[in-house]
Amino acid sequence: MSDIVIAVIAVIAGSLMCFEGYKLFRLSLGIAGGAAGFIIARFLINFTGEMGLVWNETGKLVAIAVFTIGLGILAFTLYLKALIAITTIVCALWFYDDFNFLFERVSNSALRIIITFGSGLVAGFLIGVIVYYAQKWTISLFTAFVGARMISGVLSPILWTGIFSEEYVGIIGQRVLGTDVGVNYSLVRLLLVVAFCTAGFVIQLKTSKK
Repeated sequence: MSDIVIAVIAVIAGSLMCFEGYKLFRLSLGIAGGAAGFIIARFLINFTGEMGLVWNETGKLVAIAVFTIGLGILAFTLYLKALIAITTIVCALWFYDDFNFLFERVSNSALRIIITFGSGLVAGFLIGVIVYYAQKWTISLFTAFVGARMISGVLSPILWTGIFSEEYVGIIGQRVLGTDVGVNYSLVRLLLVVAFCTAGFVIQLKTSKK
């Protein structure tokens, strides 16, 4: 039940960011901070679990709630003062989550984590600086992307397990992508991010005043 509640909240929050991010930029920054806190909490729980620390369900929920709500409130309160920091953290964590496979050839796991996070931190910092000094279109694009990423995180598993079953994967792969390219989960997630980000960006530009 808790997973369903989290999924619903993620879709609602992601939709606000994706389609109303510019008009509700302060709220969007708070949502981004909450998302960053959620990811950090999950990462710490998994990391400490691998080191032998046993978490019960109550402890996990409390840790996730504290990080999510705490960082969300902090980002909302500090607003532009926290923009670059929140953007850097969000991008670094999502870069690690989505693109860590780029460094899978690095045999040392600790070094691989450092390289992946480091790359994400650099990219996030640059994006944060750009958004801080940006005009409407950059803020709209940033919030549309973050919102799209949150939505895709919920919808991708549903689409993958419910629609793109094994008997349809081959057909879709051949007709849409060609016989040499197969459909996989990463592609489904990427297509969802691109679709929602594009829609959110266009809608924000049309409905938000300068």
